[in-house]
Amino acid sequence: MNKIFKLLLYYNAIAVEGVKEQFWKSEIVSKLSRMERKALRTRKLILDSARELFEEQPYEEVRMEDISQQADLSRATLYNYFPSKEAIYLEVGIEFFQEICERQRKVITSEHSGLDQIGKLSEDALRILFEHPLVHQTMRHFLVTNSQAEITAEETLKRLEEGQKVDDASRPKYLREIRRFEKIWRESIERGFRDGSIRHELNSNQLTHFLFMIISGIFDRINLERIPLKRVGLSEEYLIRMTVDLIRKDLAND
Repeated sequence: MNKIFKLLLYYNAIAVEGVKEQFWKSEIVSKLSRMERKALRTRKLILDSARELFEEQPYEEVRMEDISQQADLSRATLYNYFPSKEAIYLEVGIEFFQEICERQRKVITSEHSGLDQIGKLSEDALRILFEHPLVHQTMRHFLVTNSQAEITAEETLKRLEEGQKVDDASRPKYLREIRRFEKIWRESIERGFRDGSIRHELNSNQLTHFLFMIISGIFDRINLERIPLKRVGLSEEYLIRMTVDLIRKDLAND
């Protein structure tokens, strides 16, 4: 399975660059044996099936048996690809982040100031959360479980980068995707510092985390108060615009 593992790393890399659909038509896949191509497609089937279930039910209510039935595979086959339900859950989150990174890179251009880029990224991030609540759910799960783990994802990722073997690479892989996502925002903030559109006492790394806290908090609050907000006439669209406006004003120090 070493070749398959290397191919998955390649798949992840090109997905981040926005050419995910080209993977299955690439020369490297065409040179695989029939069994190797089947292994890749089975893995994709498992993740697609799990994604459907996790979008419909809470994490705690989905069983490995449910995923195997959804994918029309045996439980033995399922465990041959993933060691646990959590590993599948985080892999689903990883695929989401790859899609998000691709999407977020498309909403900003070199003509935008750093502040304009952050405004567009913030609006898009909120829309993503409302379109795909599972993104927020997998991240919350990762943050909670990672804080309670004996060996954190940061430590496991360091071991992986040093070439050491780990039992389950799902958490460090998830962390790596978060860092790629953060990099897009950090670069836009640094652009804003250079072009003068962003003036703030926090550095780019601090601001990135601060903005994620704001966006995540707003999303949580809107979900909690959907009925009261609707009753007073505050629409989701209006709240997104207001949040982006407040973020822009804070970063511009207006």
